[in-house]
Amino acid sequence: MILLCIDTTKQKAIIALNNNGIKSVHEIPESKKHSEALLTELEEFLCENKITINDVTHLGAVTGPGSFTGIRIGMATIKAFSFALNLPIVSDNYFNVVSNFVQNGCVAIKNTSTSVYFSNITNGTAGEIEVVNNSDVSTLANGKTLFVPDFEQLKDAISYNNISEIKNYGNILIDYLTLKVENGNFTKSSEFSPTYAQLSQAERNLKN
Repeated sequence: MILLCIDTTKQKAIIALNNNGIKSVHEIPESKKHSEALLTELEEFLCENKITINDVTHLGAVTGPGSFTGIRIGMATIKAFSFALNLPIVSDNYFNVVSNFVQNGCVAIKNTSTSVYFSNITNGTAGEIEVVNNSDVSTLANGKTLFVPDFEQLKDAISYNNISEIKNYGNILIDYLTLKVENGNFTKSSEFSPTYAQLSQAERNLKN
């Protein structure tokens, strides 16, 4: 099995590979736009791992939450490869991906400078995804460990003492989606859709 995973939902895009048990992870710097860098970085990543896209047997994607444009770039790329090469897809949202690692606690990832996407995780199961103000995080966490993907990014925005950084996310992603492949939990084409926690700006303007 050669599983290629893409996560473009956050500022730093992740490309991860499980090549018959050998894991490899590449992080695209946030200084590079996903739309401009993804395919070039992906080609170089596969070349470094001495394979081509034609060697890949399964595709994995993170469906959100995050930037509307970022989510669609990664998912569109995965969908295009799936269609062109007739490859199965496994996918899920970020909070479900990290739920096995966190097990019990809360997870927050940056949304805007003043808000985060937030979810409670209990016994390895992620709850509802909410958009909450930074100032409300400590109340919602209520003493639980708050897990974040990038401590430096949120340490000044969130006033809370019990914060832990989620490290080795690329490996967590590989393990989670590999298990989906092994269990045959593939995503149907009709169900391969973005995970949004809020309306887009255009939708909010239309609603108003």
